[in-house]
Amino acid sequence: MLVAGDFFQIGVVVRDIDEGMARYQQTMGVGPFWRLDTDYEGRYRDWRGRFANRNAFARWGNVYLEMVQPVIGEGNAKEWLETRGEGIFHLGYATDDLAQRPAGAECVFESWGARTPDGGAAVIHLDTVAHFGYYLELTHRPMAVGLNAMIDRELEKLAAEN
Repeated sequence: MLVAGDFFQIGVVVRDIDEGMARYQQTMGVGPFWRLDTDYEGRYRDWRGRFANRNAFARWGNVYLEMVQPVIGEGNAKEWLETRGEGIFHLGYATDDLAQRPAGAECVFESWGARTPDGGAAVIHLDTVAHFGYYLELTHRPMAVGLNAMIDRELEKLAAEN
């Protein structure tokens, strides 16, 4: 089954957001970065509770890089960092169909910080690690569009300051 959506994001987990931003800028030429800390309720597998992350966003060609440093919560970013180390842990798709399950993948993560009009989580991760080597993130299209526009505005401000 094809993923019904548009690829827009590469999610990378790091131990230290400042070191991660410096490393990606120095070795890959990615940047500038816009920093945004998140704090929300959600679910990862059977665990439910509060998640807090240090995040940084940058354009990387035609997509966005989301860098995540887990701080609070038992999520897939934290688990990935502890079991596999730093690196790409999800690819994000903007979609109108958050109910799709490519290859029968189970929804293992839900962020309840943003909701769809019907009350569902606007960001979910599917457990596609065995199939693809990473989680597949599905983001409600209006949220992805709004986030990307915010990132672009903030990056334009940073560029104007420098």
